[in-house]
Amino acid sequence: MANPVPELTRCFATSSRSSIGRLPKTLAVVGAGVIGAEYACTFAALGVEVHLIDGRDSLLSFLDREISESIEQTMTANGVHFIWKEKVVRCDAPVNGKITLTLTSGATIAVDDVLVAAGRQSNTADLNLTAAGLTPGKRGLVKVDAHCRTEVPHIFAAGDVVGAPALAATSMEQARLAICVAFEIDYKDVVAPILPTGIYTIPEASMAGETEESLKTKGISYVVGRARYADNPRGQIIGDESGLLKLIFRQDDMRLLGVHVVGEQATELVHLGLIAMMAEAGADLFNRTCFNYPTLGDLYKYATYAAMLKRDGLVVDDSGQLPKRTVS
Repeated sequence: MANPVPELTRCFATSSRSSIGRLPKTLAVVGAGVIGAEYACTFAALGVEVHLIDGRDSLLSFLDREISESIEQTMTANGVHFIWKEKVVRCDAPVNGKITLTLTSGATIAVDDVLVAAGRQSNTADLNLTAAGLTPGKRGLVKVDAHCRTEVPHIFAAGDVVGAPALAATSMEQARLAICVAFEIDYKDVVAPILPTGIYTIPEASMAGETEESLKTKGISYVVGRARYADNPRGQIIGDESGLLKLIFRQDDMRLLGVHVVGEQATELVHLGLIAMMAEAGADLFNRTCFNYPTLGDLYKYATYAAMLKRDGLVVDDSGQLPKRTVS
């Protein structure tokens, strides 16, 4: 839906969704990016029948595939209906009655409300950037270097206006760096090389570092360790049966390359792995560390044990199955 109609009171952009005065019975969310997925989960949890429409064929493809598939499965179980490989080409919104969306295939869907989450434009159009010597790029983005300095040396930019990852945490870090460089304060001279991503879907998810897919592309040998909330006392206490911590280690030295979490408190739990990667640490750190009990943090120790056992050929999968051995 490239041109949503703002005057239609039942067709909303994500920036105006909070002004709704009632819950619809049915809702179409156009765009299955982070924001679209988060809103879809929220309304489904409130009992709304949600249809999530996207032209792609998978959810949040920048995540590790196992994690994105886990989110999609749980969202489906929670009542979100996914409509993949479709785009909205027409929106008919009468004064009364259902809104009808026509999709690229010719199929139609009738809903009470429509929420458009198909991308955002940087809010730079009214800043007259050209008067300052700046040339905005696609979607109004401002080009910056590694120090958040624009093409005009005394002008800096940070946050959503400079593009991905466009997250609150990374935007604040960019702003801190820009201030330090601009005022010659020696607290910071670079943005962290590893940045976390937090996604507030239901279930919550977070990641930092490499995915299995990225390591395969780079030809780097790795070993994976998993620990499930269902096997962890704290996970059992909070009732999360599908939560998962996934650690990806480089095979030759067991240095941690990626951490992926889906489940309750995922965006908190990811920080332990993030700090380990910033310190270039790995399995030995988690092996030697004693964690409080019962805590979700203890998942790190058991995910590490699982990876070590697989590295040494003592188990072949996460069920603890022993490898077949030939007795001579």
